[in-house]
Amino acid sequence: MLIISLVAAITLGANAQTRDFRIGIKFGPTFDWASAGSTAAFSDGVRLGANMGLVYDYYFANNFAFSSGANFKLLRMKYTFTDHRRVEDFLENANVSVSRRLNASNIEIPIKLKGRFDVANLFFLYVEAGAGLSYNCKDYGKDSYKFYWVEFDGQEYEDCTNQYRPLQLSMVFGLGAEYEINNNFSAFAQVTFDHSFSNAFVSSLEKQTGSILRNNFVGLEFGIMY
Repeated sequence: MLIISLVAAITLGANAQTRDFRIGIKFGPTFDWASAGSTAAFSDGVRLGANMGLVYDYYFANNFAFSSGANFKLLRMKYTFTDHRRVEDFLENANVSVSRRLNASNIEIPIKLKGRFDVANLFFLYVEAGAGLSYNCKDYGKDSYKFYWVEFDGQEYEDCTNQYRPLQLSMVFGLGAEYEINNNFSAFAQVTFDHSFSNAFVSSLEKQTGSILRNNFVGLEFGIMY
């Protein structure tokens, strides 16, 4: 409701002479996975997440725009990585192969170049590419591991935010179609791809265990532009 109210307020304040600027809202499911950057970590498959947010386009030419906004991402991943932790019955900490189901949330600000082209009456196709800077809000993981005769199987999600970098840089791509409802509003659907350049883990964990993982997702998003 907050996002809808914000868009409505900006819409009411706009006038017909500023159509170089367009704003909108979007939401949709994502398919999330981690890609390994070292032999100390690997993905265990794909999980379903979600993405929602604001879209802001500034058209500096008829068919081209700078596109930005804000994405609130709910990432769901599962992977195995090497962690340094205390194991029951052992006197010293050890590097342990841990399987984790992760529920994470972050906010991303994308900066993209967008090309939008008229392909039929009231229908447009567009492509966009650029970079995104994400702030990691919270991370909750459910872990399991086996180390010699010791087995651990976590039953609840626990806060593990301190193991992940607060800021991460990604490359972002999108391909979509837009239908013009009237002179003011249009509806769109798009496929997005987001791949992180940064190791998700903090540098201290990377140095100690060699674990490197990068977040990825493919999303199917729907929205309305004004």
